[in-house]
Amino acid sequence: EIGFTTITDVNVTPDLRNATVYYSVIGSDEEKIRTAKSLETSRSFINVEMGKNLHIKYTPVIKFEYDDTQEKASRIFELLNKIEEEKIAESSPKIQKPARRPKKRSKKSKK
Repeated sequence: EIGFTTITDVNVTPDLRNATVYYSVIGSDEEKIRTAKSLETSRSFINVEMGKNLHIKYTPVIKFEYDDTQEKASRIFELLNKIEEEKIAESSPKIQKPARRPKKRSKKSKK
């Protein structure tokens, strides 16, 4: 099973002979690997379909590249949130519980 895949960008060379397709995957590392393999396996099929549908002299040769921009952005966001939480914790007044007084022992009357 492959992960949820999104095409994030496509760069085509000026001569239209090569295209780099950037993609991201939401899923486990194993799903990311399977997705990369599936894209590579499908590359020739995609090239044939592009050739049928694009009316240009040359069909671009596709190269797939994993785009980890979203993962990096998420990590940066997590770090910024952590820093903000630490600043809030440092600046908020500390509430201290009053020290406990030792309990007084009741004196028992002697008979």
